[in-house]
Amino acid sequence: MFNNIARIALIAAALLNSGCAFWRPDKIHYTATDNTTPVVRSEVAPSSDGSEFIGVALSGGGARASVFGAAAIEALAEAGVMDRVTHVSSVSGGGFPAVYYALHKPSPCEPSSNTAPCRNEDFAAFKEAMTHNFLRDLTFRQFLKPGRLTSPTRRLSSLQDALDDQFIDGARFGDLPASPVLLINGARYDDARRFVFSTLPIPEEESVTPPFTQKTLRTASFSLEGCARPTPADFPVALAVAVSAGFPPLLGPAAIEASDSCHGGETRYWHLGDGGILDNTGVETLQDVALHASGDNNPAKRVIIFSFDAGKSAAPEIMMKTRNLKLWTSDPGRVVDIVGKRAEAYREVALDDGFESAGVSFLVLKMRYTDAIIDEWPKSCGKRRGGAEAISAHLATIPTNFKISKCDAALMELAARDVVRRTLNERRTDIEDAGLTLPSH
Repeated sequence: MFNNIARIALIAAALLNSGCAFWRPDKIHYTATDNTTPVVRSEVAPSSDGSEFIGVALSGGGARASVFGAAAIEALAEAGVMDRVTHVSSVSGGGFPAVYYALHKPSPCEPSSNTAPCRNEDFAAFKEAMTHNFLRDLTFRQFLKPGRLTSPTRRLSSLQDALDDQFIDGARFGDLPASPVLLINGARYDDARRFVFSTLPIPEEESVTPPFTQKTLRTASFSLEGCARPTPADFPVALAVAVSAGFPPLLGPAAIEASDSCHGGETRYWHLGDGGILDNTGVETLQDVALHASGDNNPAKRVIIFSFDAGKSAAPEIMMKTRNLKLWTSDPGRVVDIVGKRAEAYREVALDDGFESAGVSFLVLKMRYTDAIIDEWPKSCGKRRGGAEAISAHLATIPTNFKISKCDAALMELAARDVVRRTLNERRTDIEDAGLTLPSH
């Protein structure tokens, strides 16, 4: 009898400390007021002469995407590409390396065609930070603050705190550099629009450019009708990254309180979560921004996008041979993959037409970690057997999580270097025809 009473008391205490208690509202993560809204920052042109828009898109995929993104940035930096990049777009786990690069820009090795990674302390620290066990940190903080245990909206703060402790250090959007423009993608649950945290004002206005004549397809941000604004200078960078990675029902959504007009007015709430729900690659936002840039007085004439996709994906024929598919337990990333396939089809039809109509030439270079050719297991994988075929099969099994093993991290680094090296070599003519000169072989 006593044990039953004790269990009931513990359950009641947990409910009282969590957001599940009906009299305790979920957390407001940020309130946008006139005091926190900065002076409108001048719009950052694609380049000094307005002719160049070079974007890097870092997909979602947990720690797998974080390591892949960091190694990809390193490989591009060694090839002399990162200094030309004007925009970086990230989703979920891809936001970790995107923000690290913005805040702690590493100095690259000299351009080289060597396939081996250079011994660069800055980039070594970068990649090491991406292998940190954020799942452990997140879980630890939830137990330290019981109010977060059963409330996904409050649990998001645990990831925010862990990011701040590791490498963001409490940075706000006002601390970010103006270039390259940083675009961190989320999803607004209220109206099915992409919500982008950005150092660049993204105008909220009617569009005559297909397919953005439909409001649902346009990017939402802190801008309101009549006032284009970047993300407020005091907005926590770690919160933006956590929101982008806030996969339901485990984390989020975050709630932002704002006025419904540029000059105050009625209070509204934006409910924001995982950007991978709408587009897990981050490419769509870059195309959106590039198309809008093509309509101003300083148009982008050429658009090049380096897309690094670490999202989980499985061939339909494999999925159809699976008897039990437990989306919310064994393979939650499959939900994002389903939407991602439709998003890619949309980009290839609607957005391609938009670029053609605007008279803008564009090149999207797609690189997936599962396309890598790796002949030997790294030392951190121990005495595993099998060559390239076995390694390729293992790459497809690396889980989506906020932690990654040393073996899998080493494989993701090798995968990034391989796909970048082969893409720059195989597509050299296309890249240089688009206006980006690469170092000699």
